[in-house]
This record gives sequence, structure tokens and C-alpha cells, in this order.
Amino acid sequence: MNSLLSQLLINLAQKEAAEKELHATVESLELLVAALIASLGHKKSDELIKSIERALMEMRDRNEIEFKSDIDLLSSNIARITAVAKRR
Repeated sequence: MNSLLSQLLINLAQKEAAEKELHATVESLELLVAALIASLGHKKSDELIKSIERALMEMRDRNEIEFKSDIDLLSSNIARITAVAKRR
């Protein structure tokens, strides 16, 4: 019983460590993308943001209802990243 509990705790710790690593990777990529967009200048960054928004609209139009919430989540995350880039 103790061995099973120990193994479960070890597995949980490993999953938490992997989750933290993935979260750090995502955060890093968000910062990198925001910095790249901000470095483009206003005209180019506006063009890129509009292109991304068009792609998201196309995804909404062609995907089934079950994926709408995923697309909405993706869209809100992209909006957050591009808003950071616009402020710079």
C-alpha cells in the first residue's frame, strides 16, 4: 500500500513538473511573439494582426460547433498577445 501511494505521489510530482515546464515554454513563446510583432512597426504589425484575425474568422466559419469554444479560447489568447504588442 505504501509503495503504491509513493508511486502515485512520484507520478503526480512528475506531471506537475512537466506542466510547469510547458507553462514556462508557452509564456516564453507569448513574450517572443509579442516582441516580434512590436518590432515590426505600426503598419506591418497592424497588417499581421488583421491577417491573424481573418484566419481566426475563417476557422470559426469552417469548423463545427464543438470546436467553437477552442477557437474562442485561441482567439482571446491571441488578442491578449497582440494587445501587448500594440502597446509598445
